[in-house]
Amino acid sequence: MDRRTGRPSLWLALLHRLLDANGGKMNGKFLLAIVVVALLVVAGFVVFRVILVDMILTLRDSR
Repeated sequence: MDRRTGRPSLWLALLHRLLDANGGKMNGKFLLAIVVVALLVVAGFVVFRVILVDMILTLRDSR
């Protein structure tokens, strides 16, 4: 629940919708898929930040 609006957050609403689509059961494959997708998103964000910092440092060194 979001304290400001009183509505469930986007992530909770998405998780409830996915569980309803699966009959309310969360099996191991479903949980593993969620974990893998979350890890891919985090890894992509970290790689993006490293590339961005590298580009900024390269531009700073070229002066």
